[in-house]
Amino acid sequence: MSNELELGNKGDWWENRNKNAVLALIFVVMLAAKLLTMMLPAKYFYDNNRIVGMVNEDMSMEAWGGSYVVAANFFRAINIFGFTSISQWSWFLGMLLTLVVFFMVLRLPELDMVQTIFLLACVGLLNIYVFNIGKDAIQFLFFMAVYLVLLMPIKSSAVKIACAAIILYFESKVFRSYYVLIAALVLAIYCILAVFRRNHRLPPAVKIVITTVTMYLLVCVMMVVASVAMHSEYEQIMGIRDYSLSSREGDVDSVTIIKNWVGGDNSTNLPLFLLNYLINAVRMMIPFELAIKGVQYLPFFCFQVAVTVYLAHLFGKLDEIEDETQFLAISIFLGYVLASALFEPDFGSWVRHEAATFPVLHLLVFSRNQQLAQWKRDVDRIKGRIGRHANVVGKMEA
Repeated sequence: MSNELELGNKGDWWENRNKNAVLALIFVVMLAAKLLTMMLPAKYFYDNNRIVGMVNEDMSMEAWGGSYVVAANFFRAINIFGFTSISQWSWFLGMLLTLVVFFMVLRLPELDMVQTIFLLACVGLLNIYVFNIGKDAIQFLFFMAVYLVLLMPIKSSAVKIACAAIILYFESKVFRSYYVLIAALVLAIYCILAVFRRNHRLPPAVKIVITTVTMYLLVCVMMVVASVAMHSEYEQIMGIRDYSLSSREGDVDSVTIIKNWVGGDNSTNLPLFLLNYLINAVRMMIPFELAIKGVQYLPFFCFQVAVTVYLAHLFGKLDEIEDETQFLAISIFLGYVLASALFEPDFGSWVRHEAATFPVLHLLVFSRNQQLAQWKRDVDRIKGRIGRHANVVGKMEA
């Protein structure tokens, strides 16, 4: 009897071996990432050092306004241990938020090997750039709130997506103003994807193309409407990237900036702005130019390509997604991506900010329908359909 019990326990562990490996290694990866952080150049932590100085009220550090003030006030309010250095904050937030990720992993199904590697890579990336004193840690907490809403036992998907949009709208009022745009895009994209989800006749490739074009047209319409109804916000959107880039042009530390490929005055020419927006969005999702800038950027390139591939796979099978939480997560993440392509000035900040969406992002990636074995079954099924169609055509011609 005891032998049977031991075998049963071993079977249970083996069936979830990849997930258990992640749980065993998650704090090891955190430790390695924190040690790596201590060796990185100071240019990677400009914002963090500035916020530390503002929290400590260091007169030698110039205080900035806007979201920097909000971040400094937040960390000053929770600084019950009297931290004064970026290292202290990094280790504290790393331990605390990695523990949060640990409990998030507990509710995941068994992972395949690719998902396992990607998840551990996410833990490392988070501990280098997000789990530290800075605005990205606060952004992570807002997306954590969205994640908790998606897990609530509410039957209505419309209510859940509305609550998520309210959280993002609240963030725009207290932290980053452009999140009001993300909130609006989340609601619009949810409606668009819900329509395409009902269509079972379109092939996956066609569905990906049509939904992508539709979302781009959504942004175009949004900008045209904003130019008439919200002119001040419209001018801010049109000029914010050019303003960010102008202050960093020629900076040796800004090797990953996203320069527009089509020249001209993007701040006044809407068609030109929208053309560069489309180009930049594609560049951000498949950043080949980042890969050729140096070996040190290859991990970020691989991370982004993995996210894009997983997202594209879900696009092609919207009508087959059974998990409503995953479907809602797609709408939220895409709303974030479409808005970010308007503002992000460089690839480095894009990957860092995207990593902070992990509570929502991981719902897209770490599921059974994103495992390679399931992908192979999908391909075999498509091949079978093509074969049956060819046989029918052949018989008709005969």
